[in-house]
Amino acid sequence: MTYLDQKLSLSVEESAATLSADWFAHKNNPLSPPRPAGNIVTPLVCGEEAFGKVYECIQKAKRSIDLISWGFDPGLRLNRGSADSLSLGELLKKKANQGVEVRVLIWNNRLAQLGENSVIGEGWNGSGGTSMGSGMTQGQPADTSGRDAKRQKLLQKQKEEQTKLAKLSPSDESGRRAARDKLIKIQIDLDALDSGYTKGSDSGGTVQDPNEQINTRDWHRWVHSSEARNIEFRTRDFNWAGELTYDDENGLRVHYGRLAILWRLMKSESPDVPFIQMLALGLFPSHHQKTLVIDYMDPQTAEGFVMGHNLQRNYWDTTEHAFDDQAGKRDQGFGPWQDLSLHVRGPVLFDLNHNFCNAWDKGTHWIKRAFTGTLIDQRKVIKPLSLICNGGEPAQICRTQPEEGPETTILEVYEKALGNVHQYAYIENQYFRYKPLAERLKKTAADYTAAGKLQDLYLFVVTNNPESGHFSSTTHETLDTLGQGELMPLAHRDLKYDQRQLALRERELTARPSSPQRDRDLADVKTQMAKENIDSSRADDLIETDPNKHYNQAAARELEPELIPPKGLKIIVATLVSCKDSGAPVAAKTSTERQTDKAIEEHLGPEQGTAQYKSIYVHSKLLLVDDLFFTLGSANINLRSLQTDSELNIAMPSPKTTRTWRERLWEMHSGAGISTGKATVVENIGADYKIWERVINKNWEFQKKKMPLIGNLVRFWDVVTPYAKAVD
Repeated sequence: MTYLDQKLSLSVEESAATLSADWFAHKNNPLSPPRPAGNIVTPLVCGEEAFGKVYECIQKAKRSIDLISWGFDPGLRLNRGSADSLSLGELLKKKANQGVEVRVLIWNNRLAQLGENSVIGEGWNGSGGTSMGSGMTQGQPADTSGRDAKRQKLLQKQKEEQTKLAKLSPSDESGRRAARDKLIKIQIDLDALDSGYTKGSDSGGTVQDPNEQINTRDWHRWVHSSEARNIEFRTRDFNWAGELTYDDENGLRVHYGRLAILWRLMKSESPDVPFIQMLALGLFPSHHQKTLVIDYMDPQTAEGFVMGHNLQRNYWDTTEHAFDDQAGKRDQGFGPWQDLSLHVRGPVLFDLNHNFCNAWDKGTHWIKRAFTGTLIDQRKVIKPLSLICNGGEPAQICRTQPEEGPETTILEVYEKALGNVHQYAYIENQYFRYKPLAERLKKTAADYTAAGKLQDLYLFVVTNNPESGHFSSTTHETLDTLGQGELMPLAHRDLKYDQRQLALRERELTARPSSPQRDRDLADVKTQMAKENIDSSRADDLIETDPNKHYNQAAARELEPELIPPKGLKIIVATLVSCKDSGAPVAAKTSTERQTDKAIEEHLGPEQGTAQYKSIYVHSKLLLVDDLFFTLGSANINLRSLQTDSELNIAMPSPKTTRTWRERLWEMHSGAGISTGKATVVENIGADYKIWERVINKNWEFQKKKMPLIGNLVRFWDVVTPYAKAVD
């Protein structure tokens, strides 16, 4: 394995050398080099596994607990297998009281909290309160009178719709279906009132548990009070202009701020980014890393986590992704949720600790550092070799860290992996909106085709619909680069309509007599057409096609999307859905109701379309390549994660773990185990591709009829997001 860019010399006696692909990052200011051996990892699928393991490891802690996360809820119940298990806040409090040094570092931007509260119950300055400030009366939950009024209105509307449904003729199929859809929507709105975290001025806990709103605020008051011992809870954000810091190991160090990030974007390090997007990314970056290191100073017992999960309730779910929260053991209104984390031991713990110490020391006042020293200096006696585990494998901690370097080694690893792929790539990620990676994979396939490779590369993507214009153009461009643009019919229609107007404008200007103004306008239009690759032939097609007609048929699922992958690639883009078949009667019916049911069946046949669907939110950040390599962590496939936020992944050429990820996830999603009957991996992947195609096509038909699904895998299909320039 080659770990560094270097020249190889062969002696005269040697006639051959064996080289393997380099999967690691070396160029983009890495904090951590590859660790050649001794790392042992355990995949953790969904919150029940991940949080259960976190609970177990924190319980065992004897010396230290070092936690970094984007979000934090002291009321989160990590272990739900026992009624006696402690919440996260109480567990950390217990360990601190036992003498364990507990350090918690969470991202918190006061303005961003108005949109999404990531630090539940903290309030301003940690004094216990809401996302809009502190000062809630101590010991009192939020006022719920506003929600109660909304509930009464919805209940009245529900009663009215039920009355209308009862009066419909048994032969009125469209009317009955429309009425049922309205009732489902009303029930969703009712459930939303009593689920999730509270928002805005009454935030601080969950809607359905007023006492928890009190508890989360009280925990933050305690952790910042003089009563707390051996525990320090800090929040962090990006400075505007950056700062200069000093530590014993590195001396003076520059930590860049938001303006430096904005300047990098404006210098065209990321081409084709609209200015409004540059502002959003440069001025509002987040600290998105999620790591945990336990008992670092004892190499024999030290262990840690590289997580996709945030420490909040919506991240808890089981691998079954039950439609109903109660059946899934979830807090009401939080889920279903697909997420992945990793338990780690070995030399990479040195790098997780180094990353933590850098962030912690940066937030420690210089006077305190002068008297107590830096955390990284206190821990420098532990070396990577002392953490090696027998039987472990190579790995590297990679980061996006615009404050330091800046480092972009996660992007480097993605680019390298998608250049090394020979058989398949599997991406399971919250977002799929970074066009350069699609272009990288497209080029890899083209190079193989040009070299005479007969087998296609397979790309499997599991992600979420953007469902917001804020993310529209980047998602559509990434898909369109791979010939999958029609999976977003509304965005596709809007873009085609704009291009059609451009073509019509060019024809109209061409027909006019020449003049200085007309010539300038025509030149501008032709320049725009050239940027969008609209030649004369394509202009004819755009003018002849009615974008609205195409969209209407697509939205009704009356036609298949036209998907044209690049040569040498076979592609499936999917999302995940949980299904509930609500067709079975839940209570005895009256004689009149039975007669109505009989009349409906006589007129229309057995009534179909009673299933309900709920999206499974994909929060995973995983790439698998060829059953050889994986990277997992906090980084999404978008410009924010790969350039401007702080992120942390582990990169690992590990056939065993990569295969384990694929076996577990593909069986979960498709309802079928992976293929093993063929002679080669690529043949088995081809068989799996056909299974995914079959499942997705069947579920496409089932969704049209609102019937129960096979597994959770459905076609990525976004009919609600218009085309708009992304701002994030």
